[in-house]
Amino acid sequence: MRKRLLDQPIDTLNLTQATYFAKMALLNPKQLKIITLNPEMIVNAEKKIEFQAALNNANMVIADGTGIAWALKYLNPGEYEDFERVPGIELAEKIVLSANELSKKIAIYGGTKEVLEKIVKVFSEKYPKVDIVKTIDGFSEKNDLEIAKEIAYECPNVILVALGSPKQELWIEKYSYLFPKSIMIGVGGTLDVWSGEKERAPDWARDLHLEWLYRVLSEPKRIPRLLSSHPRFVYMVLKRKMVGNYTP
Repeated sequence: MRKRLLDQPIDTLNLTQATYFAKMALLNPKQLKIITLNPEMIVNAEKKIEFQAALNNANMVIADGTGIAWALKYLNPGEYEDFERVPGIELAEKIVLSANELSKKIAIYGGTKEVLEKIVKVFSEKYPKVDIVKTIDGFSEKNDLEIAKEIAYECPNVILVALGSPKQELWIEKYSYLFPKSIMIGVGGTLDVWSGEKERAPDWARDLHLEWLYRVLSEPKRIPRLLSSHPRFVYMVLKRKMVGNYTP
C-alpha cells in the first residue's frame, strides 16, 4: 500500500490497519520503524538527504498531518475520497495497548526527567502488564551511541523516541541495527500529553481537522516553524499539480 507523495513514501493505511501490522510485529518479533509524516517533514526531506533516507528506509510511514491527507486527495482526485489521517498519538497509544495485552517491554528515550517519572506512574496504572525496562531523558549527557546501547541491552519490544523531528527519526535510522526485533516510533510531544503536562486538542478541533491550529494557538512558539514549512509544502503540492506527471 506504499505510495509516493512529493517524491516521499507514504503508506495509505488507516488506524486499524497500522495497529494490526504493529501487533503482528509484537507477536512475531521483528523490526518495525514507524514514521508519522507531516508537511514539515516533507519540506525537511527536500533539503536533507539523510532525512530522505530515514523516510525511505522506514517500514511504515503513516499520514499523521492533515496536510498530508489533503495533498493525497488533491493530487489524486477521486482516489482517496475516504482516506483519513492517522494521528501519531493514537497509533502510539494502540501500540502501547497491544504491548500491555502481550506483556511486552517498552523503552522510552526523550522528554524531561519529570515527564518520564509521570509517564512511568501513568503506565503502571493504565498499562500494568507493560514492563518499562528503560527511560532516558532527552537531556542526557551521554552520547547517542551510549544511549542506544543501553536501550539495546534491555531488549525492548517497543521504543518510544520523543526527541522531536527530525532528530528522533534520524536517531532511529542510525541505530536501528541494534534493534532487529523492536518497534521504533518517533512520538514527538506525545509524552507531554500522556503525562498530563499538556492537553490534547478537544474533540471539536480534531473533528474539524484543526488540531494543528489548536496546538499553534496553545503554543505560539510553534508559529515560526509553521511559517517556515507549511507555505512551502502548499507551494510544492500546487506546483506538482500544475506540472502534472504525479506518479503514486
